[in-house]
Amino acid sequence: MLVRIADALGTSCTDLLRQPLLRPEIVRVASLDEPEDETSVNLLFSGHEHGRIEIYRTRLHPHAQSQVSSHGADSVEYVLVMSGQVTLVVNDVPHLLEAGDTARFSGLSSHYYTTEDSPAVTHTIVGYPRD
Repeated sequence: MLVRIADALGTSCTDLLRQPLLRPEIVRVASLDEPEDETSVNLLFSGHEHGRIEIYRTRLHPHAQSQVSSHGADSVEYVLVMSGQVTLVVNDVPHLLEAGDTARFSGLSSHYYTTEDSPAVTHTIVGYPRD
């Protein structure tokens, strides 16, 4: 039944079932299981919705603000704070992120990053839906 509905709408079952990111998902480095005496691997985010990605490294100086941006419908942005501390502002709501923290949010949302007294480095991946 779902396949017929998707066909009638000119889309796929996957697109019909895709859930938009209504608010950022944040993973705190402090919440990860990382024993001191062994190697650990933690899955941060998983998804199959994207066909094209862009990967960025950003260095923010103290008291800096990145450009306000938006990446379009169905895009998702992932950020990992490599060093320092940044405030991720999504749709005017601030989210303080420390070194090691990660976040995922809708790339359609208006967003930017700011720093306070210290510099910060982030790695960002923007995923776009398959055409």
